[in-house]
Amino acid sequence: MDRINPAQDIYHLKRENNSRRQNAVTFSCLGKLKAINHSMLCRWKRCLEKLARDSLSEQGISRHPLIIGLAESGIVLSALFHQMLREQNICADWVCSTRRPSDGIHFRESHSHGPDHVLPLPRRNPSELWFVEDEITTGRTILRLALKLCNTMKVFRIRLFAIADTRNTDDTDQFRSVLHEHGISHSTRTLLRFQHKDEDFPAGGLLKNDDPPKNRMQIPDETGLKNWHFPLQRPALRNLPDVILPVLNRGLRGALLVIGEAVDIGLKFVQENPELSLHHITLSPWKIDNRHIFSRLDIAGKYYLYNYHTLCSPLYLLNDPIDNDIAAEVENLLYEKGFSVKRILKSEK
Repeated sequence: MDRINPAQDIYHLKRENNSRRQNAVTFSCLGKLKAINHSMLCRWKRCLEKLARDSLSEQGISRHPLIIGLAESGIVLSALFHQMLREQNICADWVCSTRRPSDGIHFRESHSHGPDHVLPLPRRNPSELWFVEDEITTGRTILRLALKLCNTMKVFRIRLFAIADTRNTDDTDQFRSVLHEHGISHSTRTLLRFQHKDEDFPAGGLLKNDDPPKNRMQIPDETGLKNWHFPLQRPALRNLPDVILPVLNRGLRGALLVIGEAVDIGLKFVQENPELSLHHITLSPWKIDNRHIFSRLDIAGKYYLYNYHTLCSPLYLLNDPIDNDIAAEVENLLYEKGFSVKRILKSEK
């Protein structure tokens, strides 16, 4: 069935070392707690198709929308959303934010474990902005970013697509009011609505100024682009009308461990190898609760592999060159646990 199953697809968790956000939620399509495979991705893509269909029945497609995903979780969902539109012969560009050194619009996700982001500016102005997220928590980050982008690119319509909208009524009303004051129309389509229990968000309003200092991120030169596999086909570096990667490994089976922002490439591996599953090694710090999380591998003090006890051989490891040191530690830690891992897309940092 092309529906979300709360018992299997939604995981309510507790964050670690983040006093500003105690509670968290993640979803099965992100591969952070359990593996995702080809059939699961197809099911989630059909769920996203329903959101797009409902939105377009309300207001038709404009000439050239821009799909926007925020790292890390928004990478997978915006990728699926972009693929779905292409399969419907709808032309749209796609970009994602990055926490790595890059060129573009700087913004801050204040409550995040990795707050500083950069979003590449498209080479041509879009007709509207379509944000694709896993969860709209307060809407503050999207609102500030939308105002920046709309002002820069002279865009006056945005659409929000998310698995869950957990905003309270005040946040929703403020979001709508601020956009209206700036002459920006918007719509929101989500699969679920709920609110976190006992959530403690900081006061300060939706437009609190917490942008990162200028020049905090460095613009990547030709050497910096070597930190990325396939830099011309990565939504964190440029807007993409389509994603045409070189022929990837075929006939793979087992589990693919993907570090951080390389998950967009990992997604393609799983889609081209039906017997391969994906586990995302993520920046998200969650506590072991013996309900959804039973084991956790702490990597370099900032990355986490959850429920590693469920891994099935053969194991493959995928990372961008910038994360070669992280990959080496993953290999060593898993070796100590009795696992053998083979790296794919090897390169020198």
